[in-house]
Amino acid sequence: MKKYLLIITAALLTGLTSCVDLDLYPLEELSDGSFWKTPKDAEMAVSDLYPSLPYWVVDDDINSDNAVHGIKWAAGNISKGIYDPLDFSWSGSYTVIRQTNLILSKIDDIPDYDQAEKEKVLGQTYFFRAFHYFDLIRSYGDVPYIDKPLTLADQASITRTPREEVYTKMMADFDKAIAYLPTQWGASDYGRITKGAAYAMKARAALYYGNWKVAADNAKAVMDLGVYSLYDKENTGKYEELFWEKTDGCDEFILVRQFKASENGWYLIGWEAFPTKGWGGINPTQSLVDAFEDINGAPIEESTIYDAKNPFANRDPRLEVTVLHDGDVMYGDTIKVAPLPSSGNTGIGQHNDATATGYYQKKWLDPSIDPLSTGWDMGKDAVEIRYAEVLLTYAEAMNELSALSADAFDAVNQVRRRVGMPDLQNSDASLPTYCATQDDLRQRIRNEWRVEFALEGGKRQWDIRRWGIAEKVLNEPFRGLKYKLVDSPNAPKKDNGKICILYEGDQITVPNYGGYKPHNYVYPVPQKERDLNPNLTQNPGY
Repeated sequence: MKKYLLIITAALLTGLTSCVDLDLYPLEELSDGSFWKTPKDAEMAVSDLYPSLPYWVVDDDINSDNAVHGIKWAAGNISKGIYDPLDFSWSGSYTVIRQTNLILSKIDDIPDYDQAEKEKVLGQTYFFRAFHYFDLIRSYGDVPYIDKPLTLADQASITRTPREEVYTKMMADFDKAIAYLPTQWGASDYGRITKGAAYAMKARAALYYGNWKVAADNAKAVMDLGVYSLYDKENTGKYEELFWEKTDGCDEFILVRQFKASENGWYLIGWEAFPTKGWGGINPTQSLVDAFEDINGAPIEESTIYDAKNPFANRDPRLEVTVLHDGDVMYGDTIKVAPLPSSGNTGIGQHNDATATGYYQKKWLDPSIDPLSTGWDMGKDAVEIRYAEVLLTYAEAMNELSALSADAFDAVNQVRRRVGMPDLQNSDASLPTYCATQDDLRQRIRNEWRVEFALEGGKRQWDIRRWGIAEKVLNEPFRGLKYKLVDSPNAPKKDNGKICILYEGDQITVPNYGGYKPHNYVYPVPQKERDLNPNLTQNPGY
C-alpha cells in the first residue's frame, strides 16, 4: 500500500504563491525571525514544492495528432492552431523557482542541521528548479534565468537568457540533485523525489535537445540502479492495471504526484470521461488508432491479417487498453457509437459532449471505481515518469549514437515484450519486425513512444516538436472512423428506418483542429509579462 507524503503549506510561505510580474516580489517580507530556524522549516518549505508537479496534462494530447476533445467547449486554442500571447502564462513556474531560490539562500542559516538531512532537502530543491526551467525553455525558448531571491528593484533589469545558457545551468542543477538525493526513501516518504527521478528527468531534457550521449548515459544510470522495472514485465495480461489505482506505488513509477480519494482526489474518470454517460472526454483520432501494429508486429498498412471492417481484431494489445470503441462493455453498459438515437448518449453527435471521432479514451477507466457514485473522487496518482520512458529514451539515444545498436533493440523490445508484441530485429528480413536501417529502427521507436504513452502525459505534442514533424502531422486533417447509414426494414423505429454500418463509407473529419507553423516550435512569451516588463522580447512570428 502506498504511503502519502504530507504536503504542508506553512503560513509564512503563503505569500510565495501570489503573482506579481515574474512572481518576484521582495522576499524580505517573510519573517526571518520566526522561520528558517530549524530543519523542520526547510523540510516544510521543500514539501510545499510538490503540488507544482503536473497532473492535468492528460488533456494535452489534444495538442497533438492523437486526440480531440469530446467536451467541445474545453478544447483550448493551441489544439486549434491558435497561439495567442494573451493565453499563456509562466507565473506558476516562476513562483516555484522563487521558492527554490529562497530555500537555497536560507538553508545555511539553520543551525545544527545534520549534513545528510540537509542534502536531501537540497537535492529536492535543485530538482524542482531544474524541472521548471526545463518546462520553461521547452515551452518558450529563451527565458529569464533567476537563481537568487530578487527585490522589486532587481526586476527592472530582467531580460531573457539564451536557451542554451539556461539549459547548461539547468543540467547542472540536475547533477546536484543526483548527487544529493537518496536512491530510495522510507515508506513514510513515498512520493518524494529520488536519485532515479533526477537521472530520468535529466535524460528527458537531453533527449529533447538531441544530446544523445547525455540522454543515454542518464537513462542507463536509472536502469543500473536496479530499483525500477516494468509492471507485469512477464506479460501475464495485467498491462491495463498499470493505469488503475491498484498499481500506485509499483516499481515502474519513478515520479508521481500523489492523490488520495476523499482527501485530494482529482476527478480523472469524470473528465476523461464517464463513457456510459457519453461525455466525450478525450477522443482518440483515427491516426492514433492506426498507429497500433497488428499482433505480428506489422504496421497495418503492411499487414496481411488486418481487417479494416474488423479493425480491433489481431492488434497490439495496447490498442484495447487505450481506445474504447463500439461493442466494448464498460461499467456494465455496451458502448454504441452509431450516430442514431438507438445508440443513446454514447452515439456520435447525439449531444454536444458525445464523441467527435467515434472513439472514447479507455486508459484511465478503473473498473473498481463506480462512476455513478464515487467516480468524481479518484485517488489514482498522476505519473510523471515511468520506467518505460527510460527504456525508450535509452533505445532512441543508442540508435542515434550507433545505428541498429543491440542495446537499442534490447531496450525497446523490453517495452514490447511486456504486452506480448514480437521483438524488433535486424536478422530476419522475412518478418514484419525487420529493421534494415537506422531510420527503420528510428521510426519504429518513434511509433513505440506514440502507442505506449498515448493519451498519457501529453508526451506526443513534445515528441512531434523535437522530431521536427509537428508541421506535417498537425496540418493534416483530423479524422475519426468511417460509417454509413443505410435503409433497413429492421431498423428501430426511433432511427427512422436507418441502420449504421461502422468502418465503411465516409470518414469523419473533425473541424477546427490542428494547424501549425514553424515558429510554433516554441510558444509566445506571455503578453502579461511583456506588458509588465518591456525588456522581455517576443519570439519570432508572434
